[in-house]
Amino acid sequence: MWAPRRPWLLAIGLLGTASPALAAERVDVIDAADEADPYDFNAEVTYRRSLRRAKITREFNFDCTKTACPEDSIQVGGGALVHVKELRYERTIHEIVPRLRFGIWHDLELSLEAPIVLSDDQSLRFAGNGGKKSSPVVGPTEIKQGERVVQAESTVAPGPRLVNGMQQDPEDLFAVPYEGEPGVDLPTRAGFGDMLFMLRWSPFAQDRDVSRATWTVEAGWRAPTGETMAVDNEGVGRGVHELIVGTAISRRYQYLDPYARFEAVFPFPANDSLFKDYGDSQEHVGPGARTSFDFGAEIVPYEDRVKQIKVYIDVGLGAVYHAEGRDYSELFDALARGALECDPAGVGGDINCGRYAADSRSEIAGQPHDGITTVEQFMTFKGRLGLGVQASKFLRLGAEVSLAHDTEHFISSAEVGKDRDGSGLVENKSDANYDPAEQNPTYVPAIDAVGRRLRVEETTVFQVGFNAAVMF
Repeated sequence: MWAPRRPWLLAIGLLGTASPALAAERVDVIDAADEADPYDFNAEVTYRRSLRRAKITREFNFDCTKTACPEDSIQVGGGALVHVKELRYERTIHEIVPRLRFGIWHDLELSLEAPIVLSDDQSLRFAGNGGKKSSPVVGPTEIKQGERVVQAESTVAPGPRLVNGMQQDPEDLFAVPYEGEPGVDLPTRAGFGDMLFMLRWSPFAQDRDVSRATWTVEAGWRAPTGETMAVDNEGVGRGVHELIVGTAISRRYQYLDPYARFEAVFPFPANDSLFKDYGDSQEHVGPGARTSFDFGAEIVPYEDRVKQIKVYIDVGLGAVYHAEGRDYSELFDALARGALECDPAGVGGDINCGRYAADSRSEIAGQPHDGITTVEQFMTFKGRLGLGVQASKFLRLGAEVSLAHDTEHFISSAEVGKDRDGSGLVENKSDANYDPAEQNPTYVPAIDAVGRRLRVEETTVFQVGFNAAVMF
């Protein structure tokens, strides 16, 4: 009578169609058309709360002929470019994300997500001293005690002051709350978000062949179903189509299931978005592509395959590369509202009023900009810890916390244009060699000119989530 050499392999194989999947939850694919399990369907819902905090700095031209240049500054001639602290930014998002997963063939799954943003709140304030008592806070005017500056003057919102006995009120890039005074009116955004459709397939599955790891490939499309965010609405959509491709692999051992996943996202502006092609020397139209890599492991301290009960701990690390592009930034709402309220003819209006390049021949030349800026490339590093319980064949519960950090990057870094005649310059209208085709229509001198650019630093993103899934 024949008997298998490794009976435990046969036992696992027989249990595979009627037990928790051997693949990690982030890699597992539900399926259909199996003899013992003709159809799989999961209905999931996730609640997430994320808190983003960051410091906003602005470039400043430092005169090194009067005071020694700071050590970490970029020195040019007798001056230096320094990043001066200006603001503290905070954003809190509460959202619910329903997800439906349909098994449509052997190890082939179709899923869709329909995010609902309950609230998206932002706040801005002047920066404090950062825990350094010798460092001044930031306010609308400069205040000194002897030779020591105890409050630095903001270039974003300078505030009124006396100049040669005359009252002046320089234009603000945007208003900032100060000592209880109201600042820029940042909307509380909420609503239906951008839906995600994803096709996932495992050409190799450890459930079917225990000698192999589980390998999953993914292709998806995020559709611009949400109302596109603009200065005059409370929408939460980004106005882009996103093509998503990814792959993941995991290999289950007795108590450990390590996994790795790679994903690439390619965004394309929708017709009704804020991302427009104005021609000539515009460098970017829409957001940059993103690539991410995650690796981690599920630790399974308890599992009962017969009762289909499983307790697992998920730990992981990851990184995301964000390519340069025109995109929404931390200051989107503030910059868009400030551009509408600023008077170019006022004191300092030529410096702080956000207007598109007047020398271009675009339809937007000289108009208030819409808040979309050229965001420099940057990296995001993240870590997470999750706990999951598959309580039965039909119910799974989970919770997760994560912490992420964005590397420092400019959020207003558009180039003035492209030199097409070999002169080494992009000439303006007052120059003899002026060529309007050299101008970048989306260049905003108030925030893109060297010495006025805005930068995000010290970013942290803390997120907590809870999820539940019903499985059939």
